[in-house]
Amino acid sequence: MAGLWELLCSLQQGRFGALIHLLCLFCLVSGALPWDIKRSSYPLQGFEVVRGNFSRDFLHVGYNKIAEIPAGACNISVQETKKSRNYLALQTRSGISIINGNWVIDRPGTYFALGTQLIYKRPNEIHSWNGESITAPGPLTDDLHLYLIYQQPGPSVHYEYSIPIIIHSSPEPDTPDIMPPGECVHQLAN
Repeated sequence: MAGLWELLCSLQQGRFGALIHLLCLFCLVSGALPWDIKRSSYPLQGFEVVRGNFSRDFLHVGYNKIAEIPAGACNISVQETKKSRNYLALQTRSGISIINGNWVIDRPGTYFALGTQLIYKRPNEIHSWNGESITAPGPLTDDLHLYLIYQQPGPSVHYEYSIPIIIHSSPEPDTPDIMPPGECVHQLAN
């Protein structure tokens, strides 16, 4: 347990990513996702759910950016709302393709990138009315760029993800900004 407190206290030394990772791991280990459609229609306290819908009548043929999902996002869900000849694609902030990049359409399956597992589904093109989907538990270690490879008019994509709400409080005037982890553990124990 002391290791947990040390991790939390190390956040004061600029390790913001550790907090995000810890929060999302806690949610996944406990079985309670930051926002779970099957359990509740409301997000859990401490998380903000971001939702978006992308639809245009016409776009230029090729890759069109839909959204940027920030580092730390959890419970990521991207779904074509109707079946089409369009494809979803993912890319890192630095431009490295993860799914359906460089004009190559990947097979559905599980992909590992940005610190999480991404599940790409493309239903049977003949027997299904569902569109493609990509899901990931998170947390992301870097920003994720979501694209649509446009080939058919009228695309429609719904996406959502949860991000932890970080409240920044201003320190007291006589309180040091950085506290060594040992002192933090000691103060929490008192």
